[in-house]
Amino acid sequence: PNAPAAAAYKSHSGGILDILEDLKEKAEEQLSALRRAETNAKHNYDMLKQSLEDQIAADTKDMDETKSAKAASEEAKATAEGELTETVKDLVNSKSALETVNSDCMQSAAD
Repeated sequence: PNAPAAAAYKSHSGGILDILEDLKEKAEEQLSALRRAETNAKHNYDMLKQSLEDQIAADTKDMDETKSAKAASEEAKATAEGELTETVKDLVNSKSALETVNSDCMQSAAD
């Protein structure tokens, strides 16, 4: 049995290594693209989150101011209603006094 000549055997490992290197490069490119996409998505999320937090803070401030104004208005209304009640009592008393004075005047005029 004769051994094959050394030059007759070609190494195929170079082709396999090239394929593996190409696969590695593609995987690294995909990983890089996914990392960029993830970074962009996180940035967009952070911006949206900050915007919503700012809006919530502004709305909460507006709501607090509105509640405060409402409380002040209710207090002013209660005060005004109390003053109206007193004014109505004074008016009734004044009308009664006027009737008494008119009656006294008529009586004096008749005498």
